This record gives sequence, structure tokens and C-alpha cells, in this order.
Amino acid sequence: MESKIRDTPDASIWSMRTHVKRRLIDYIRTRYAQQVAIQGASGQEVAAAAASFDYDTLTLGFARRFATYKRPTLLLHDPERLLRILRDPQRPLQLVLAGKAHPQDRAGQDLIRQWAEFIRRSGARSPVVFLSDYDILMTQHLAGGVDVWINTPRRPWKPAAPAE
Repeated sequence: MESKIRDTPDASIWSMRTHVKRRLIDYIRTRYAQQVAIQGASGQEVAAAAASFDYDTLTLGFARRFATYKRPTLLLHDPERLLRILRDPQRPLQLVLAGKAHPQDRAGQDLIRQWAEFIRRSGARSPVVFLSDYDILMTQHLAGGVDVWINTPRRPWKPAAPAE
């Protein structure tokens, strides 16, 4: 198996990668347009959602259950800096988020609200999209198509060394 991968021409690998990413961007555009339409957006806003994200822009992804220990808002520590990084004209980025919190997890629901507020404040053509109704199919699309997968869990807790 390893030799088959090593023998695969670079152009074939890049072509496959490009195809998977195009499918992801198409998926994001479709899901996001449906989502904003359901939320009562205007026709213009739905059309903007359907044209969101760019095939050739570096795409970061984060999808999982929103729980405090997973620190999904770590990137929001300095929101203005994050926006500058995302909107850098020389090296633009786009970020797709997906997830949900347990219905009883108020702190997890608040983490989602923080992202929603950041996206709302960043404007209509935000380089960040939050996809609702997170499920395993969505994760498969995202994990296979993003350029960089973001993971922000807390480091494992290590007990103190025993006293001598």
C-alpha cells in the first residue's frame, strides 16, 4: 500500500485534493444557504450565503460537540487579531465551524453564541461560517475537505508528583 502511494504522481494527488475541497466548498455553500433561508434571511442574504467561501482560499475547519474542555472559543481570545488574520489580502483564510452542545449544557450553548456573535459582528461576507445541525455526515465532508483541522482541547491533567 505504501509503495502505491509513493508511486502516485503529485499531479494525481493534487487533482484528488482539489476535487475533495471543491466538493466541501459546494457542500458549505448549499448547507449555509439553506440555513440562512430557514432563519428568515432575505433573498440577497441567501444568495450571498450560496456564494460564500472560495475554492482557492486556505480553509480551516473545526467540528465537534461544543463543550468547555474542548475550548472551541480559544480562537476568539483576540477577535480583532483573528479578523486581521482571516482577512489578510496576501494570505486570506476562511474558517468553517460546526457543532452542537448538549441540550443541558448551558456553557456549551454559550460557546456557540459567542461564535455566532463574532460572525454577526464581522459582517455579511464573513470569512467564518457556523453550520448548524451538526452530524457525522457533515463531519465527513469537513474533515476530508478542509486544509487544516483545528483542535483545541485542554492538555491532559497530570497529577502532582507524590510527596516524599
